[in-house]
Amino acid sequence: MTVEEDIHSTPEVLRRVLATMDVDRWRNLVGAPAVFLGSGSSYCVGLAAASLYEDAAGAPAQAILPSEYRPRPDWLHIAISRTGQTTELIRAMREARSNGARVLLLAGEHGSPAESLADNTLALPFAAESAVVQTRFITAGLLALRRLLTDDDLNGLPDAVDRSLAHVPSLDRSHIVFLGRRWRHGLACSAALTVQESALVVPESHQTLDYRHGPIACADDRTQIWCFDPESDPEASDVLTEAAATGASVHRASDDPIVSLVQAQLAAVQLAASRGLDPRAPRNLSRAVVLPGN
Repeated sequence: MTVEEDIHSTPEVLRRVLATMDVDRWRNLVGAPAVFLGSGSSYCVGLAAASLYEDAAGAPAQAILPSEYRPRPDWLHIAISRTGQTTELIRAMREARSNGARVLLLAGEHGSPAESLADNTLALPFAAESAVVQTRFITAGLLALRRLLTDDDLNGLPDAVDRSLAHVPSLDRSHIVFLGRRWRHGLACSAALTVQESALVVPESHQTLDYRHGPIACADDRTQIWCFDPESDPEASDVLTEAAATGASVHRASDDPIVSLVQAQLAAVQLAASRGLDPRAPRNLSRAVVLPGN
């Protein structure tokens, strides 16, 4: 299956998340301070989830790269990994457990080393891809965590994603910037990483309001801005007005931010194709970073 086919299968994957996830089993775990552990795309999911968690639980939450982990014994730990094999994540989970922390795992595969270190596992094996670049697992993981942490009506999301894939904006300028605030900042980071992995283009991702604190200096008529914040956000609108005045083109999510993320994934793959690249196997990358001796 190609990466593009993976993305087009996302609506069905999201329907399975909504149909199979036992929310009541997990919601009673929400409340303590929480740390979200993940590398690469999984770290981006953690950024989004930490923001959602703080809003839902009224408790501190933080996304941390496993390679930078320091023990937080009284915090709930939520590890995120498609393969459950990443060396840095295994080490962080082992250290968390040795310090008495409770560890949950959001995984895309059963039977991984990470699963053996988790107190509980929320597995989404129907969402994992064979490609190196992560797309539908990221989207499914975001939906699962959002369903767990919010009361948003998400039942129409799969159909909205399905409709949106027929109308995907192209990434057609040399300087690409993704913006988002609050939980949507994680989506902006994820979209930028997908473009970088797939098309070997180096985009930017920023928290929307922070964009005017320096990065906007690089904006001009070669710049394309993709913003995940809704039109109902006046502060984000002010930033985008300033950006448009530089000559930059601005695309804003007109639907749910997760819908816009899937569109960005497809736009990244289409950009890769226009550059003669195969996003299934980007150079220098593997499906999991497993260090020698581990």
